[in-house]
Amino acid sequence: LLLQNFRSYDSADFSFSSSITFIVGPNTAGKSNIIESISLLSLGKSKRADHYEQLIKIDEDISRVKGSIESEDNEKRELEVTLAKGEKWGKNGVIKKYLLNGLPKRRTDFAGILPTLLFEPSELDLISGSPGLRRDLMDEVLEQTDRQYRRDMLTYTKALRQRNALLQRARESGVRVEKQFNYWDEVVIRTG
Repeated sequence: LLLQNFRSYDSADFSFSSSITFIVGPNTAGKSNIIESISLLSLGKSKRADHYEQLIKIDEDISRVKGSIESEDNEKRELEVTLAKGEKWGKNGVIKKYLLNGLPKRRTDFAGILPTLLFEPSELDLISGSPGLRRDLMDEVLEQTDRQYRRDMLTYTKALRQRNALLQRARESGVRVEKQFNYWDEVVIRTG
Protein backbone atom coordinates (compact mmCIF):
# COMPACT_ATOMS: atom_id res chain seq x y z
CA LEU A 1 0.00 0.00 0.00
CA LEU A 2 1.45 3.34 -1.08
CA LEU A 3 0.01 6.64 0.18
CA GLN A 4 0.97 10.07 -1.14
CA ASN A 5 -0.60 13.22 0.32
CA PHE A 6 -3.45 11.13 1.67
CA ARG A 7 -5.04 12.59 4.82
CA SER A 8 -2.20 12.91 7.37
CA TYR A 9 0.42 11.11 5.25
CA ASP A 10 3.00 12.90 3.09
CA SER A 11 4.31 9.63 1.78
CA ALA A 12 4.11 6.15 3.25
CA ASP A 13 4.62 2.61 2.06
CA PHE A 14 3.17 -0.42 3.87
CA SER A 15 3.43 -4.17 3.35
CA PHE A 16 0.94 -6.55 4.87
CA SER A 17 1.01 -10.21 5.74
CA SER A 18 -0.99 -12.57 3.56
CA SER A 19 -2.75 -13.87 6.67
CA ILE A 20 -3.33 -11.39 9.51
CA THR A 21 -2.02 -7.87 10.03
CA PHE A 22 -2.45 -5.79 13.17
CA ILE A 23 -2.21 -2.02 12.92
CA VAL A 24 -1.16 -0.60 16.28
CA GLY A 25 -0.25 2.93 17.28
CA PRO A 26 -1.13 5.88 19.49
CA ASN A 27 -4.11 8.12 18.86
CA THR A 28 -3.77 10.34 15.76
CA ALA A 29 -0.96 8.17 14.36
CA GLY A 30 -2.93 7.53 11.15
CA LYS A 31 -4.31 4.02 11.76
CA SER A 32 -7.81 4.97 10.59
CA ASN A 33 -6.32 6.70 7.53
CA ILE A 34 -4.65 3.43 6.50
CA ILE A 35 -7.96 1.58 6.84
CA GLU A 36 -9.74 4.35 4.91
CA SER A 37 -7.19 4.14 2.08
CA ILE A 38 -7.81 0.39 1.76
CA SER A 39 -11.55 1.07 1.75
CA LEU A 40 -11.01 3.68 -0.99
CA LEU A 41 -9.21 1.08 -3.12
CA SER A 42 -12.04 -1.35 -2.46
CA LEU A 43 -15.11 0.87 -2.94
CA GLY A 44 -13.71 3.71 -5.01
CA LYS A 45 -15.17 6.10 -2.44
CA SER A 46 -14.73 7.05 1.20
CA LYS A 47 -17.05 6.00 3.99
CA ARG A 48 -15.72 8.74 6.29
CA ALA A 49 -15.30 11.84 4.12
CA ASP A 50 -18.22 14.03 3.07
CA HIS A 51 -16.17 15.42 0.17
CA TYR A 52 -13.24 13.89 -1.71
CA GLU A 53 -11.29 17.07 -1.04
CA GLN A 54 -11.02 15.98 2.61
CA LEU A 55 -8.91 12.98 1.55
CA ILE A 56 -6.19 15.20 0.10
CA LYS A 57 -3.55 16.34 2.58
CA ILE A 58 -3.95 19.97 3.62
CA ASP A 59 -2.07 22.41 1.35
CA GLU A 60 -1.70 19.77 -1.39
CA ASP A 61 -3.56 19.47 -4.70
CA ILE A 62 -3.04 15.80 -5.55
CA SER A 63 -3.39 12.63 -3.51
CA ARG A 64 -2.65 9.06 -4.52
CA VAL A 65 -3.49 5.70 -3.00
CA LYS A 66 -1.96 2.69 -4.69
CA GLY A 67 -2.23 -0.94 -3.72
CA SER A 68 -0.77 -4.17 -5.04
CA ILE A 69 -2.86 -7.25 -4.46
CA GLU A 70 -2.37 -10.88 -5.29
CA SER A 71 -5.36 -13.18 -5.61
CA GLU A 72 -5.48 -16.79 -4.48
CA ASP A 73 -4.66 -17.89 -8.05
CA ASN A 74 -1.47 -15.70 -7.92
CA GLU A 75 -2.91 -13.05 -10.24
CA LYS A 76 -1.30 -9.70 -9.39
CA ARG A 77 -3.23 -6.45 -9.73
CA GLU A 78 -2.29 -2.83 -9.21
CA LEU A 79 -5.13 -0.62 -7.98
CA GLU A 80 -4.78 3.15 -7.85
CA VAL A 81 -7.00 6.08 -6.96
CA THR A 82 -5.72 9.56 -7.73
CA LEU A 83 -7.54 12.66 -6.49
CA ALA A 84 -6.77 16.14 -7.82
CA LYS A 85 -8.41 19.36 -6.70
CA GLY A 86 -8.54 22.77 -8.28
CA GLU A 87 -10.72 25.83 -8.64
CA LYS A 88 -11.46 25.03 -12.29
CA TRP A 89 -13.60 22.08 -11.11
CA GLY A 90 -15.82 24.28 -8.95
CA LYS A 91 -16.37 24.46 -5.23
CA ASN A 92 -15.02 21.31 -3.57
CA GLY A 93 -14.21 20.13 -7.10
CA VAL A 94 -12.08 17.03 -7.22
CA ILE A 95 -11.20 14.92 -10.22
CA LYS A 96 -11.08 11.22 -9.40
CA LYS A 97 -9.07 8.77 -11.46
CA TYR A 98 -9.31 5.00 -11.01
CA LEU A 99 -6.65 2.76 -12.49
CA LEU A 100 -6.39 -1.02 -12.70
CA ASN A 101 -2.94 -2.20 -13.81
CA GLY A 102 -2.33 1.32 -15.13
CA LEU A 103 -5.51 1.40 -17.24
CA PRO A 104 -8.30 3.88 -16.46
CA LYS A 105 -11.58 2.48 -15.15
CA ARG A 106 -14.93 3.93 -14.17
CA ARG A 107 -15.78 3.64 -10.47
CA THR A 108 -18.48 1.10 -11.30
CA ASP A 109 -15.85 -1.13 -12.93
CA PHE A 110 -13.21 -0.43 -10.26
CA ALA A 111 -15.24 -1.10 -7.11
CA GLY A 112 -15.27 -4.71 -6.01
CA ILE A 113 -11.90 -5.78 -7.39
CA LEU A 114 -10.65 -5.78 -3.81
CA PRO A 115 -13.69 -6.86 -1.79
CA THR A 116 -13.61 -5.69 1.82
CA LEU A 117 -16.01 -5.25 4.66
CA LEU A 118 -15.13 -2.65 7.28
CA PHE A 119 -16.78 -3.20 10.63
CA GLU A 120 -16.14 -0.47 13.20
CA PRO A 121 -17.36 -0.28 16.82
CA SER A 122 -19.78 2.47 15.77
CA GLU A 123 -21.47 -0.08 13.51
CA LEU A 124 -22.92 -1.92 16.48
CA ASP A 125 -25.90 0.34 15.72
CA LEU A 126 -26.58 -2.10 12.88
CA ILE A 127 -28.24 -4.36 15.42
CA SER A 128 -30.37 -1.86 17.31
CA GLY A 129 -30.39 1.09 14.92
CA SER A 130 -32.60 1.98 12.00
CA PRO A 131 -33.23 -0.39 9.09
CA GLY A 132 -31.50 2.17 6.86
CA LEU A 133 -28.15 1.29 8.45
CA ARG A 134 -28.64 -2.38 7.59
CA ARG A 135 -29.67 -1.49 4.01
CA ASP A 136 -26.54 0.68 3.64
CA LEU A 137 -24.36 -2.25 4.73
CA MET A 138 -26.08 -4.60 2.28
CA ASP A 139 -25.69 -2.01 -0.50
CA GLU A 140 -21.97 -1.77 0.26
CA VAL A 141 -21.51 -5.55 0.14
CA LEU A 142 -23.62 -6.00 -2.99
CA GLU A 143 -21.89 -3.09 -4.77
CA GLN A 144 -18.61 -4.99 -4.41
CA THR A 145 -19.90 -8.38 -5.48
CA ASP A 146 -22.41 -7.64 -8.24
CA ARG A 147 -21.54 -5.31 -11.11
CA GLN A 148 -25.16 -5.01 -12.29
CA TYR A 149 -26.25 -4.11 -8.76
CA ARG A 150 -23.60 -1.35 -8.74
CA ARG A 151 -24.93 0.06 -12.02
CA ASP A 152 -28.55 -0.18 -10.93
CA MET A 153 -27.72 1.52 -7.63
CA LEU A 154 -26.13 4.49 -9.44
CA THR A 155 -29.07 4.74 -11.86
CA TYR A 156 -31.59 4.46 -9.02
CA THR A 157 -29.87 7.20 -6.99
CA LYS A 158 -29.75 9.53 -9.99
CA ALA A 159 -33.39 8.84 -10.92
CA LEU A 160 -34.56 9.42 -7.36
CA ARG A 161 -32.66 12.73 -7.25
CA GLN A 162 -34.23 13.80 -10.58
CA ARG A 163 -37.72 12.76 -9.44
CA ASN A 164 -37.33 14.69 -6.17
CA ALA A 165 -36.20 17.76 -8.11
CA LEU A 166 -39.32 17.45 -10.29
CA LEU A 167 -41.49 17.22 -7.17
CA GLN A 168 -39.85 20.35 -5.77
CA ARG A 169 -40.33 22.22 -9.05
CA ALA A 170 -43.99 21.12 -9.26
CA ARG A 171 -44.56 22.22 -5.67
CA GLU A 172 -43.03 25.65 -6.34
CA SER A 173 -44.69 26.28 -9.71
CA GLY A 174 -47.96 24.42 -9.19
CA VAL A 175 -47.44 22.72 -12.57
CA ARG A 176 -46.89 18.97 -12.79
CA VAL A 177 -45.73 17.46 -16.11
CA GLU A 178 -46.93 13.85 -15.92
CA LYS A 179 -44.78 12.68 -18.83
CA GLN A 180 -41.60 13.58 -16.92
CA PHE A 181 -42.86 11.91 -13.75
CA ASN A 182 -43.80 8.76 -15.64
CA TYR A 183 -40.29 8.45 -17.06
CA TRP A 184 -38.47 8.85 -13.73
CA ASP A 185 -41.06 6.72 -11.89
CA GLU A 186 -40.36 3.89 -14.34
CA VAL A 187 -36.59 4.19 -13.83
CA VAL A 188 -36.98 4.19 -10.03
CA ILE A 189 -39.28 1.16 -10.13
CA ARG A 190 -37.09 -0.80 -12.56
CA THR A 191 -33.80 -0.21 -10.73
CA GLY A 192 -35.29 -0.22 -7.22
